[in-house]
Amino acid sequence: MHLIVGGKYMGKLRYAQSLYGRDAAVCDLTAARPEDMFEARIVVNLQEGVRHMLEREQSVRDFFESNILRLEDKVLIGDEIGSGIVPADPFERLWRDETGFLYQMLAARAARVDRVWAGLPCPLKG
Repeated sequence: MHLIVGGKYMGKLRYAQSLYGRDAAVCDLTAARPEDMFEARIVVNLQEGVRHMLEREQSVRDFFESNILRLEDKVLIGDEIGSGIVPADPFERLWRDETGFLYQMLAARAARVDRVWAGLPCPLKG
């Protein structure tokens, strides 16, 4: 598993495609269901998958823990959403917290973790 995190529009997908090929299948969790990610090589917008799961009252942690072996050959890409002002809305806080817990779990299991900033990869692990 390769986890790539960074700010929105920082070049994370472009970086992944430079490593794994422009023709690698991409699943965008902005529109797809989390279950759809298993059909793609590269999964983008993990944070939106977390949002959709929370809206459906699904356990993010249970889903990812029970499917972790199916993610071993994937490139997982997520936006950093934990910086800045803590939202007053309880759902928005839960979304940030669960996304952060997911990134921690994935980073612990990933063979490689990179942060991409301004198109530049910064290796964190592997």
